[in-house]
Amino acid sequence: MMRKGFFLFVLLLAWFFIGSLSEAQEKRGKELRSLTFAGGTEIVTLDPQFATHAHTANVIMHIHETLVRYDVDMNLIPSLAESWTVSENGFIWTFRLRKGISFHDGTAFNAGAVKYTFDRLLDFSNGSPRRDALSMVKEIKVVDPYTIDFVMLKPFAPFLNQLTAYNLAILSPKAAKKWGREYSIAPAGTGPFKLESWPSGERVVLSRNDQYWEKKPHHDKLIFRVIPDDSVRAKLLLKGEVDVISPVPIALISWLNQSKEVRIIHEKGFRTIYLGFNNKMKPFDDLRVRKAVSHIIDTETILKNVLKGKGGIGGGHESPFVPGAHQGLRPYPYDPALAKKLLAEAGYANGFSTTFYTPKGRYFMDEEVARAIQAQLKEAGIVVQIETPDWATYIRLLEKGTDIPMFIMGKGSPTADLNFTLNHGIKTGGKMNYSQYSNPRVDRLIAEQEGIVDPKQRFQILYEIQKTIYDEVPNITLFYEDQILGKRRNVHGIEIHPFEFINLSRAFKAQ
Repeated sequence: MMRKGFFLFVLLLAWFFIGSLSEAQEKRGKELRSLTFAGGTEIVTLDPQFATHAHTANVIMHIHETLVRYDVDMNLIPSLAESWTVSENGFIWTFRLRKGISFHDGTAFNAGAVKYTFDRLLDFSNGSPRRDALSMVKEIKVVDPYTIDFVMLKPFAPFLNQLTAYNLAILSPKAAKKWGREYSIAPAGTGPFKLESWPSGERVVLSRNDQYWEKKPHHDKLIFRVIPDDSVRAKLLLKGEVDVISPVPIALISWLNQSKEVRIIHEKGFRTIYLGFNNKMKPFDDLRVRKAVSHIIDTETILKNVLKGKGGIGGGHESPFVPGAHQGLRPYPYDPALAKKLLAEAGYANGFSTTFYTPKGRYFMDEEVARAIQAQLKEAGIVVQIETPDWATYIRLLEKGTDIPMFIMGKGSPTADLNFTLNHGIKTGGKMNYSQYSNPRVDRLIAEQEGIVDPKQRFQILYEIQKTIYDEVPNITLFYEDQILGKRRNVHGIEIHPFEFINLSRAFKAQ
């Protein structure tokens, strides 16, 4: 009996250890199914209608979805809408919506949710900085639970492109009504991930949406960490504490490439990095001063020495990869003598002093680029003091429009169409017109091109707009930024879109 009892004891003990081991293995397996992305700047909001920058939108678009989207090859494809038609006169767009989809809070996705989302965006009292993303819409009509009409004020050629914008992602009416301006606390989209936690300024943790209507993600959790320091971000990738980083510090690419566990991904993108002037603040309210600076800045030297050739040189407002971009605009030639002559004509023969703002960690080598510009300007007698506020403060100051005379900024093209960025960044009063640029003729041309269906005719007007911007120098294009990501060797399936959406929902880890 004693032997029998001892045998049972050993058997139970073995079962206990096997069970504990299985539990540990299962726990370890779940840890392996998490994916961590590290970026350089804070996530400002999880409300699509209040987002204004790509790094924030990248998180938002893992939670939310739009009616129409781009695939990785930049083809427009159905998303929450399964099909659409436009009336012969171009005034009515009809969308048929997918059935059987739910928001993260259990609310059904339908035409009523689409109408509520867009009515919320258009409501002046909500104060969305992207309200004009739907300024071409006169009325939104629910035809039936899964059919919706958009009645336009005028035919609007880039409407499908416009609907891909992250600001037009669809929200749960229940969550949006409950939380109002605090929607970021509990966002409820239809996307592949839902919010688990968000210790502000530190990280955003998303968990898999097991009721997702399309192919479900491989990993259980998607973590977005905020690591402003470039070298720290790179070291965390080398250690395997994060799986993907962006931006990659250009100066550290060769160092990272020495690791067998790291891979660098290099893709072209839509982003323009520019030196902006507040056109309403002295001395930059004078075209001669802005042109003088354009002849002092040697962009080719900056691209070669600071960015190590990682990017594209050009003088046009838009990246040459965006359809409709003017391909024939080159940087103003480096000509210090002409610059000094223009400064003297403007009353600044001995130069001047000003304050120069730059982000730190948002764009490739942004602070280093600012230091290089500072040195070049000094040679012409222009003394600048560099300020590097945190990203949220930086944006608030730019939006205020009265405190920053000169700055470094980037602009992408989230809809792969010039209309979106021209309306926000160039049109008088545009929410991202940080240069405070205003030209009534350009405003009229922006409105005119929206109603032209023929691409060639429309592009001719877009070229004219871009040439005018080039001539009036509200800002100086420094370079077109490439997209450079770092990832662990075992991470696969990342989709990189040229408008800077890094789709991690289909990524997976495999040796």
